[in-house]
Amino acid sequence: MFVTKGSHKVLILTVVTMSIFLSGCTAKPNTQNQQNTPIKQQQIQQQVQQPGNEDNRIQIAKEAATKITELDSVKQANVLVTKRKAYVAALLKNDQQLTRDIEDQIANKVRATDPNIQNVYVSTSPELADRFNTYVLDVQQGRPVAGFVEQFKEIVARVFPSAK
Repeated sequence: MFVTKGSHKVLILTVVTMSIFLSGCTAKPNTQNQQNTPIKQQQIQQQVQQPGNEDNRIQIAKEAATKITELDSVKQANVLVTKRKAYVAALLKNDQQLTRDIEDQIANKVRATDPNIQNVYVSTSPELADRFNTYVLDVQQGRPVAGFVEQFKEIVARVFPSAK
């Protein structure tokens, strides 16, 4: 499910509901991390973490995706965040090519929703968009995503080699 214009209310309601559901299923709350995360982001992010490894946390930044789709050139977007890096899979309107200007606009939208983000990596690959879409949908539907962390690392290394 990509974020599209007009689906904001349903998307926010779904994310908030899933966040409430998932917060009751965690083994150990991470209150220190929640204190450092902006309140808006806490309400609309979901995270998946392999037990015992804080470095494998991947957050779904719905607010950032929603802001990105407000851009005239962007049709759909998903944003995954690890530590201080954001990975954006966006589809552009009318078969546009990703330009430096569009990439900067997307990065600015992401940083506006979370000032802790230092690096934003953007791809308009339909394959990456499909992969991110599947991951987001699986998390929202409560499906196990344990193997996704390793897959995500491989995807990042292949699609964003400068992100290491």
